[in-house]
Amino acid sequence: MKLVKNRHTREPLAAYGGSSPEMDEVIAACKAGGLLPFANFNRAHVAPPPNISVEDARSGLAILDRALEVADRHVPG
Repeated sequence: MKLVKNRHTREPLAAYGGSSPEMDEVIAACKAGGLLPFANFNRAHVAPPPNISVEDARSGLAILDRALEVADRHVPG
């Protein structure tokens, strides 16, 4: 998923070639919940194993949802 600061201009949450405190917060929220994403600039990638259980998938999506709430705090109005 690509995270942006502004939905209209599509300004990335982290600039190409770097990171940002905002993106670091999102990744930290994922890790705090037990999800280990791969972060690349303003993108976060999660790759569960093909044999993931439905329960684990739901749990992972809930963690990701909470982390996206962190990202939403950095998007104006």
